[in-house]
Amino acid sequence: MLRYPELYFALTRIEARAFPFVHNVQGHLKRAKSVEDKWIEYSLNFLTKEKLEKGDFLSWAAFHASAQPDPTNPAAVIGLLPLFSDKAATIAMVKHGMDIQRKITSYLNPSQIPVMAFDQPLFALAKHVQWSWPQTLGEKSFVVMFGGLHIEMAIWDTIGDFLDSSGWTSALCEAGIATSGTADSFLKAAHLTKTRRSHQITALVLAKLIQQAWENAEAMDGDFEGGDVK
Repeated sequence: MLRYPELYFALTRIEARAFPFVHNVQGHLKRAKSVEDKWIEYSLNFLTKEKLEKGDFLSWAAFHASAQPDPTNPAAVIGLLPLFSDKAATIAMVKHGMDIQRKITSYLNPSQIPVMAFDQPLFALAKHVQWSWPQTLGEKSFVVMFGGLHIEMAIWDTIGDFLDSSGWTSALCEAGIATSGTADSFLKAAHLTKTRRSHQITALVLAKLIQQAWENAEAMDGDFEGGDVK
């Protein structure tokens, strides 16, 4: 039977320090926005069609899935490890897991920076660990991130803060897209799939209204130039 070294299960007691909120966010959204603009431009062509034909991708998921390249399935070095018996939601356990992850990654791929995904509560503890031990587990030598689900939920929750009291939920109700209670739940991303769909519908509707306003403005300019004001 394979025996693991004692350090794998040995949990060191540590003291936590308080840190002020750090707000230093940098990112590049221009490329991501251009991809979404392509979906809107593509989908606007099908809004007037009564029936979609085979190969027409109106939904956001279908459009992006059709644009994905074929997977190459590269070979990967994978290690499957036993679970820890200690409580996960402690700074000591999170630091211990990050230390083990760093040593394992260094053994399997010596030049690779470790990357570890956490749920939202554990992510906060992991950031605390990085600020407390910047030399070994700092942001330059270790990457911690949300899982994909929590990243998307945080985005929709933040957008919901901006849309609160804007009349957006009332517009969804009047359009018959959702009931009052369901529309209010979109502000906090209580149901991820429905929240995502409501924002996609909103984006298409706004793009369609902008397109119609532009076409109407061009028609009015033509009427003025021809001397026929309606």
